[in-house]
Amino acid sequence: MQKNSNGKPLLNPVLTFLASPSPRTVPGGGKNAKSIIQARLGEQRSVLSEKFTEFAKKRDEIKSHNNKTHVIARMFPDSHASSWTPKDIFRSEYGCRIIAPAFDGYLIETDTRAFETISSKISTASSIVDKVDISRVQSVDIFDAKETLRGESPQDVWGNSEEELTDFNFWLLPFSDINARISVRDEILKLYKDKKITLGDDEFSNPFKKEGLVAGEGSDANNRLIKILENYVNFGIASFSAKIKNINDLNQIASSGTTYRIEPVSRIASNSTPPGNGKEPILPGGELDELPVVVIIDGGHSAQSYKPLEVWAAPPLVDDFSANRIHGNQITSLVCHGHAWNNNLALPELACRFITAQAITKKDVKKQPTQDQFIEYLREVARQTASITKVWNLSFNEILPSRNPNEISPLGHKINKIAREFGLLPIISIGNKNGSTNSTLCPPADCEAALTVSGRKASPTGEPDSGCSYSLNGPAPAGMKKPDLSWFSNLRMIGGVTNTGTSYSTALISSLASHTFLNLKKPTPDLVRALLINGAERSSHSNELGWGTPWSADRLPWVCKEGTVTLAWVAKLKPGFAYYWNEIPVPAEMIKNGKLHGKASLTAIIKPIVSELGGVNYFATRLQIALQANSKAGKTTNLLGSMKESKEKEENARTELAKWSPIRRHASSFSGRDIDLKSMRLHARVYTRDLYQFNLNSHHDLEEQEVSFVLTFEGAEEGSDIYNTMTSKLGTYVESAVIEQSISVSVEKSME
Repeated sequence: MQKNSNGKPLLNPVLTFLASPSPRTVPGGGKNAKSIIQARLGEQRSVLSEKFTEFAKKRDEIKSHNNKTHVIARMFPDSHASSWTPKDIFRSEYGCRIIAPAFDGYLIETDTRAFETISSKISTASSIVDKVDISRVQSVDIFDAKETLRGESPQDVWGNSEEELTDFNFWLLPFSDINARISVRDEILKLYKDKKITLGDDEFSNPFKKEGLVAGEGSDANNRLIKILENYVNFGIASFSAKIKNINDLNQIASSGTTYRIEPVSRIASNSTPPGNGKEPILPGGELDELPVVVIIDGGHSAQSYKPLEVWAAPPLVDDFSANRIHGNQITSLVCHGHAWNNNLALPELACRFITAQAITKKDVKKQPTQDQFIEYLREVARQTASITKVWNLSFNEILPSRNPNEISPLGHKINKIAREFGLLPIISIGNKNGSTNSTLCPPADCEAALTVSGRKASPTGEPDSGCSYSLNGPAPAGMKKPDLSWFSNLRMIGGVTNTGTSYSTALISSLASHTFLNLKKPTPDLVRALLINGAERSSHSNELGWGTPWSADRLPWVCKEGTVTLAWVAKLKPGFAYYWNEIPVPAEMIKNGKLHGKASLTAIIKPIVSELGGVNYFATRLQIALQANSKAGKTTNLLGSMKESKEKEENARTELAKWSPIRRHASSFSGRDIDLKSMRLHARVYTRDLYQFNLNSHHDLEEQEVSFVLTFEGAEEGSDIYNTMTSKLGTYVESAVIEQSISVSVEKSME
C-alpha cells in the first residue's frame, strides 16, 4: 500500500471516473429579422457608407501592402456576442474579409480598390443578415499608427526611457493575402537593414547551441529575424521583440502598416509569529531519486548544501556575476523543503529535487537579453526537461503591469505557448507591489496555462489567513480569474533569513503540484490544476486570494479527506453537442428525510484555443458546466453552476460570470434541497467564437476539446462513510487515480 511522507497509508485516493457521457445535438441559432436593430439601421447605413467613401477619397494616403490594408470595425455595446460577428456585410465578394477579433470589434482586411464597392453595398443591402450587421456595427476606421499604439502618442509609449536602446514587442498585422505578407516582410527587413531595429546582444544567444557552432555560424541576429518572417509569410502570424533607438524610429515603425500592436518591454525582476526557527534544516533522507522534480527558472543556484538535490543545471542564459543567485538560492530552498524552514506554519512535509535554469539577473544589471532571447532559452529548457518533469517554478515578473490591461501580455502568451506545446504546468507569482499605487498583476501572471499565485498572511497558529499587503491582485485580461491560488508569502529560507513576497508562496505551490503529478496515474497539467483549485477552501473567487490555499492538514490533492469523495477525469468534447453524465448516484450520506444535504464542488478546465493576437477575445473556445437534477415536478434544476453564461447579455456574462474564463468552479452547500434523487447528472458543453481567424468555417470543423473535471461530494455529517458508499454505487465506473493504490469496489449497483 502506498504511504505518504508521514508513513500513513492513503486510504481514500481520488477516483478516476470512467463513465462516458451521452452527447446530444444542439440546434444552432443565427441572425433573423428580430436581430435587426431597426431604430438605428438607417443612421448606420449612412454613417458606415460615408466612411468607406471617405476612405476612397484619401486612398493614396493610406498605407497598404499589395493594395491591402486593415479596417477596424467597432460594435455597439449590445453587439459584442459572437452571434453578431458582421461576417455577412464584410465578405470577400465585396473585397474584404474579417481576419481577427480586435478590441471592441473586428479587424477587417480590405482591398483599397474596393472602398467604393463596400460603400455601395452598405447603402443598398437588403438581405436580413446584412441589415443585422449594419445595425450592429457602430463605427469603422482605418487601422493606422494611432490604433497600433492604442490611442497613445509615440512619446507616451516611449515614456521616460534613457536607455541607449529600448526594448519593444511587435505583433505583425495578420494579412491573409500572401503578397501582402511578403510586402510586410520586406518592410521589416528594410527597417532592420537601416538599423531602425536591432535584435539584442549575441551574448544572450541560445546557450544550448553555442558549444556546437562553427565559428561565425548563427551568431548574426538576422538569422532569427529571417526565420520569424518566413513563418509569418507562411502562416500570417508573428511577433518578436527588438530594440530601437528613439521616438522617431518608433513612430516610423508604427506608421509602416506592418504592426498590429507595439508596447514596451518591462524588465524582469525576481520578486506576528516568525515562520520558523532553529538551526538550518538537514536535507531529506531516504531515496532521493523517488522525489519529484521542479524546474526553477530564476537566478541560478550556488548553495553547495543543495547540490545533492540538483538533477541538472541547464546552460545559463546570464553570467554568474549578473545572475540573482541570492534569490535563486532562496527559491530553491523553499521548493526543496519549505516546510522544514518554516516549522511554525501549517505546511505539508513534502521534499523535491530541482533543475536549475539561470536566467534572471540582479536588479541593477542593465545589460539584458531581449524578450525573444529569453523565450528562446525557455523553449530549449522545455525541450531538454519535459521528459523529466512538467512543473516549472517562475518566481519572477515584469516590474510593471501590461501597458494594455485588456490584452494578454506578450510574455504571458509566449510562455503559454511553450506550456501547451510541451505539456507543462507553470507556477507563476502574481507579482509584488513596488511602492507605487499599482495593484494589478504583472506579466507573465496572465499566462492562461499557469497556476498564478498570490500571497497571504499566517494566523497566530500558523494557518492561512488574510491577504498579503505586498501582493498584487487580479483579475487578468480576457475574462480570466487570477490569481488561482494563494499561500504564505512571509517565509524563512536559506541563511535563516525571513522575506516576504509572492515569489516565496509560488515555491510552496510548485512543491505541492510536483507531488500531485508524481502520485497520479495519468496526470495532465489541467487535471493537476483542477485538483489543486478544487481542494482550496474558498467556494467563490477573490481577486486577492484566488480560490484560496490548496492544502490543509486533513488532505492532500490526490487524497479524499475524511467524509468526502472526489471523482477526477479527462474527457474530449465536441463543440455543438451537449454532454450529459447521467444517473450519478446521490449517496445516502447526503440524504436526510428524502432531501439533499451536505456539500458539493465542481471544477473543470478546458484546454482552450487562443488567438495569436492576444486581444480581448483571446479565447476562441469556452466551457459551460452544471451539476443538475430534476425537481419533483420534473423540471431541470441546477445544483452547481447557473448555465446563465449563454443566456445573459454578453457584457454582463463576461463581467459577472467570467463567461470566457477557461476555469469553471462551482461549490455549494445543501440544507434540504428537494429533488428527484435518481436524476442527478453532470452537463457540459463547449462553445466557440471567431473561428475564421483559424481558417475554420464553423465549430463542425473543430476537433474535440480536452476538458479536465474534478467533482467532490461531502456528506451531511462530518466523517461520514460517503467514500465507500459512492465507490460501491459506482462500481466498475471508478478506479483509483493514484499510483499503486488499490481500492475495494463492490459492484452492488452500477451506472446502468
